[in-house]
Amino acid sequence: MTATTDGSTGATLPPRAAAASETDSQAPEAAGVQQAAAHAVRRATDFLLSRQDAEGWWKGDLETNVTMDAEDLLLRQFLGILDEDTTRAAALFIRGEQREDGTWATFYGGPGELSTTIEAYVALRLAGDSPDDPHMARASAWIRDQGGIAASRVFTRIWLALFGWWKWEDLPELPPELIWFPSWMPLNIYDFGCWARQTIVPLTIVSAKRPVRPAPFALDELHTDPARPNPPRPLAPVASWDGAFQRLDKGLHALRRAVPKRLRRAAMNTAARWIIERQENDGCWGGIQPRPSTR
Repeated sequence: MTATTDGSTGATLPPRAAAASETDSQAPEAAGVQQAAAHAVRRATDFLLSRQDAEGWWKGDLETNVTMDAEDLLLRQFLGILDEDTTRAAALFIRGEQREDGTWATFYGGPGELSTTIEAYVALRLAGDSPDDPHMARASAWIRDQGGIAASRVFTRIWLALFGWWKWEDLPELPPELIWFPSWMPLNIYDFGCWARQTIVPLTIVSAKRPVRPAPFALDELHTDPARPNPPRPLAPVASWDGAFQRLDKGLHALRRAVPKRLRRAAMNTAARWIIERQENDGCWGGIQPRPSTR
């Protein structure tokens, strides 16, 4: 969905004046790179000035892709607060953003993206859309062609694990003891951007607790083989980054069974205090879930 600072769902922009430089049909290629760059800057400046209000300000929509609405529905379902009005509005928006090939993109005009399409599909299932509906069948067929849920990003599979649609054991381990790593140690929380660690630290607690709510339906249609939703894959070469992290993750999964409960509880409490200390005055937190399809 879209939002503006005054809470409206869309901004009324002032009439756009024709930019003088837009009368040029082509960039001056023969004049060289510098003149071409100056031409682009001039066109961009003219465009921005044409959108400016007479009082000197600009106003526009803050837009995101459908994953925010899909994840909002998933969270409400998990918390047991999913209501009909919110579901109907979110589903209407999600359906309206679907591409003709049945997929959803991460940015305007972009190509279909697997994790985004999975999250949008599941949200519409929560809204009551049938997997046999044409728009849903196109989406699920494309998802299977791309490798199914097993090929999606970690964050998507975390959302699905909250309902038992994916096994927590098949996700990368995120130990809350990371909160104690000093700043000089690799993979300490401050190695991540400020917007990312505000998501990662809470996820370490979720990963430690591994909560699961009953799933309202199955998602067999999103697996290439429902009998083997997570087919085994060979490890990457040990000298590669993927190979190194895969082997590290195997070690962390083994360590999980050996960590004393009191130590784990203390780490979660430290992480919880870290989270609370960064809460905004209005009660919210500022953070962004990284979009790259981390596997």
